[in-house]
Amino acid sequence: MTIRQTGKLWGLGKVTGMKHGHRKILQTGIMDAVLLSLQESLNMTVGFGYGIDLLNVSFDGQSAPDRISAKAGLKELQRISPLRRWKLVEVDADLSKLTQETKHVMSLINPAKTYMDLNIGIALWLAAGGDGWVHEEIGEIDNDNYQRVKYKSKARILLVGSGADEQCAGYGRHKTKYRSGSWLGLNEEMKLDMQRIWKRNLGRDDRCIADNGKEARFPFLDEDVIRTLLDIPLWEVANLDQPSGTGDKKILREVAQMLGIYEAATLPKRAIQFGSRIARESNRKNFGSNRAANQASAGSVVIYGTSNLT
Repeated sequence: MTIRQTGKLWGLGKVTGMKHGHRKILQTGIMDAVLLSLQESLNMTVGFGYGIDLLNVSFDGQSAPDRISAKAGLKELQRISPLRRWKLVEVDADLSKLTQETKHVMSLINPAKTYMDLNIGIALWLAAGGDGWVHEEIGEIDNDNYQRVKYKSKARILLVGSGADEQCAGYGRHKTKYRSGSWLGLNEEMKLDMQRIWKRNLGRDDRCIADNGKEARFPFLDEDVIRTLLDIPLWEVANLDQPSGTGDKKILREVAQMLGIYEAATLPKRAIQFGSRIARESNRKNFGSNRAANQASAGSVVIYGTSNLT
């Protein structure tokens, strides 16, 4: 990867159209999120007095994988960009108490109608709402001197990492396709991902975010970023002979490490429905157990009506 290509990827499509005010960034798929957070902090046209809210949704309190990773990511951001006012907004949720909200989100994700779509939609909708908890001052969030207080993010722009996995071979099925069809098969699979991302992801995600009066931005889908990635040989974008957390999204991990993001750069891919633990709670609620859900391929099961969501 050349210095010029690195610079273009680092630019990540600067967020325009809002010169003042807070930003918020969805903290899931933590390596992508930390990279976006640091990029936004250093590229913002306003001073360090303006903060960045890092939104993290958990259906398992402090034990959810994404919550643990988000705390580690916050520490890295504080180390690299200490003058920025970072707030990790911890959105704690209980699926059993979200009956009416679930039905509302079901209407937002339409025409998507699988449990996977619903789980993703609920997590995004809650994150965009920005109602959560923060530690009173920026600092070591495990320090007993910091009090956890209620907080509602007032940021109007939400940065989302959509497009990183599709363009940089971040999904597990990409490795499967590579093993069965080599680079050509992988390239075709990734091309298909980008051709259908608007239908599979973007409409659903945008509606769930916009319902809260927020505007979603997708820096990884900036035209310059897409063009730059297409100009780079696929074997430099990813190395799927290496283990998860190393070879998948290799090019983004390298950019992150160049910027001093070391811990988050080695984290494996974890989708929001798994990192937040909403999929586990949904499986137990709708299928009785995770084992039964896995046997039924729960993620792709279509929801018929809303009567079974009560």
